[in-house]
Amino acid sequence: MASAGIDEVRAWILERHPERESVESNENLIESRLVDSLSFVELVYAIESASGVEIDFEAIDIQDFQTLSAIEKAFFVTV
Repeated sequence: MASAGIDEVRAWILERHPERESVESNENLIESRLVDSLSFVELVYAIESASGVEIDFEAIDIQDFQTLSAIEKAFFVTV
């Protein structure tokens, strides 16, 4: 079951792609061009807003942003 935060991120992506009805958890957001270099910073801010956690741009690992599953694991799952 997806967290409320990742649902906010999914909604953010879908708002920018009205031609899409859904985004699968394991779909590569970069390869599918749902997130490009111009919208990446906005994605980071959307994740920060949904998670309440500030993301250090100096320490970004692109692997954490490639899929909704990776985003959820990196920013929304508490151990």
